[in-house]
Amino acid sequence: MNESPTTDDARTPYEVFIAELGRDPSAAECEQWAVRHAGDPEEPRALVAAGWHTARGGDCEGGLALFRRAAGFGGEFGWDAQVGIVEQLYNLLRVREANTAQRALRAELDEQPGGRGDLRVFEEMAEALCDVGQFEVALEWCEAGLDRAAEADDAGAVADYRRGLLITLDIVREELDIEQDDEDPAMGAKVDAALAAIDELLRKRDDLAEGPKLDLSHAGTAFDGIILRWERADFAAIRSRWQEATAHYGDDYETYTARIQREARAYDNAGAARVRLVSGKLADYEAYARREGRDPADQSTRQDYGQWCTKAHPGWVLLWPPSRNGACWCDSGRKGSTMN
Repeated sequence: MNESPTTDDARTPYEVFIAELGRDPSAAECEQWAVRHAGDPEEPRALVAAGWHTARGGDCEGGLALFRRAAGFGGEFGWDAQVGIVEQLYNLLRVREANTAQRALRAELDEQPGGRGDLRVFEEMAEALCDVGQFEVALEWCEAGLDRAAEADDAGAVADYRRGLLITLDIVREELDIEQDDEDPAMGAKVDAALAAIDELLRKRDDLAEGPKLDLSHAGTAFDGIILRWERADFAAIRSRWQEATAHYGDDYETYTARIQREARAYDNAGAARVRLVSGKLADYEAYARREGRDPADQSTRQDYGQWCTKAHPGWVLLWPPSRNGACWCDSGRKGSTMN
């Protein structure tokens, strides 16, 4: 059991700043925090946050400048900043510079011994490249990330990143019109190997009261896809509380639900017998993390919570796609929809 503390006293100064705001900070607030806390280990973290807020507000040049400031610090926050640099350079149509920047980051990561920190960067870069339409380069990052994930010692720690890479890979394949089995059997083998690795992890943890055991080995047996989906009312608080850990959700609930939609489709494309959407609640999640002695900012905690909810709160579980006459799973108030 992970004994990572979860009390307010264990929060870093930057995390306390975010928690006290109770909302997503503005770009100016993040940059001001970095200035006031010059020399703090999380100075580059605040600059990266300021960069994303600036860029997503339409100021790509301003975001680029902030990311470059953060990149100078190196480390994992520096890697995050380099992802931002690459995305903004592509947005600004400075393709040659963008290509050079993403190759430099890839070379730096390839020199690392491997772990969930750099695997997270592979996932984030693949998503960023998709966002700017660089699907062929995104394919390279997906394949490299999946290779790296397959070599990881701690399958539990990397399972969410592997799943994110598989979702992005599915999107890339659709965009490039790649048939997994016929046109690129090597890619299909990578996906099958990664899914089998997830199966090995989940097989050990799966003690569900109903339904078949998870089996993603593509050996003809049924398996379920289980996706944790935060309720709309809790989304802003979750994003502000664990900003870096949930950056891939997007800035608004519509972007987030579109990601959930892609994940559900990826499970469906992989042959899932059922895709189950678990409606997570912030207060319940925090109670779960305290009870289990887990770090709520850790992706593996969220993954285990989703698994636990299927047994503890079966009423919070919906099957995807929803029925046409039922309520939409995305809390929109509309009738059932797959958001096509």
